[in-house]
Amino acid sequence: MLRLSNITRNGFSRSHYYCRSISTTKIQYQPRLSRSISNQQNVTEIVPPLTTNPPLWSKQMTSFPHIRYISPTLFGIAVSVSSFVTAAVIFDRNQQTLWDRFRNHGRQWSFFEVTEESMLRDLWREKRELIREKREILLEKLQEKLEKLTLPLDVKRAFWMLGVKLATMTESEKTLSVLIALNSLVFIGWQIPRFIPFMSQWFLHLPGTKRNLTLLTSCFSHQEFFHFALNMVGLWSFGRVVHDTFGREQFLAMYLSAGVGANVVSHACSLALRNSRPLLPSLGASGAIYGLVASTAILHPNSSISLIFLPMIPIKLGYALPALMSFDLAGILLRWKMFDHFAHLAGAGLGIGYTYYGERHIWAPLVRKVHEIRENSRNGGGRGQGGVYIFTETQQRPETMQSQTRKWTKWF
Repeated sequence: MLRLSNITRNGFSRSHYYCRSISTTKIQYQPRLSRSISNQQNVTEIVPPLTTNPPLWSKQMTSFPHIRYISPTLFGIAVSVSSFVTAAVIFDRNQQTLWDRFRNHGRQWSFFEVTEESMLRDLWREKRELIREKREILLEKLQEKLEKLTLPLDVKRAFWMLGVKLATMTESEKTLSVLIALNSLVFIGWQIPRFIPFMSQWFLHLPGTKRNLTLLTSCFSHQEFFHFALNMVGLWSFGRVVHDTFGREQFLAMYLSAGVGANVVSHACSLALRNSRPLLPSLGASGAIYGLVASTAILHPNSSISLIFLPMIPIKLGYALPALMSFDLAGILLRWKMFDHFAHLAGAGLGIGYTYYGERHIWAPLVRKVHEIRENSRNGGGRGQGGVYIFTETQQRPETMQSQTRKWTKWF
């Protein structure tokens, strides 16, 4: 939205926007970047179209009409709990399907001779066979549809190549592609002028408003291309490592919880310090990305990365993570307004905590409980025959599986 205004030297308004990104860009209108106009002149000022609220993030504002801590915190907890419960239910259903398939088509075991390693190896082989069958079915359906369409041969060939690429993608690549597609749709929405009022209302979180939903939607929101591209590169790079470690369901629950949890912490800290710093709107996936970076650093501390500003100097993740967190801590202490440092630190802390304790103390008991509830309901309250829950460390797993993940939480 454009607004023509007279801005005097003594009465100008400085608009600040936090950007949950690992880097900085200089643009005319970007979330969480500073801009001021001090010359006395007629100017065209681009302002966020929050027409229902005045510019509450102005530096002169020291009070806010809606100071809320409990409701956003409860919303964040509800999103996290519902994410993990939903993920556990889907995980349990998928594992039951795999177990039933294995019992129907797999070899018969003598449980006096079978070992846990041989069981996991056979089940892992069965899962790969199931994936191969699904891939063949997908390509057969695509071939049938292409044969029915009257399209040029080159167009059909392009569709076939795209279908083969999608069918041969790994599970982590498919999951991350969907997340990137969602972020891309929101990014495109920001580029359409007529959608900006809607996007500003529902995909930009402003502490002090009554909308808790933006704590979630802002995790998928990027307004500038550099911010969007940098976070998506981070999601693709670090997300595959964490996804291969925890699996699709647990990864998605962790990703959403880290993003929303980081926003809740940023929301609370911004309100608590509203008398000493402006209340600024925020958006971006950097809280969740920081969680993935921190988790990867814990899983593979000796792996090296190259920062975008120093591409020729590889830095071990074990050193890069403390450096990034120290940078954000300095930003908080020195009151930098470029990035949402509270969200960065919170996302990293959640990633570290979950990597150390989450899978064993949250995910494994939750999946076990969901499995027991389903078995009891299916068998009228009695113990079912759906299998036994197994939690294996890396060194106990087949060698072919150790190279991809640190732990493999399954039940059989």
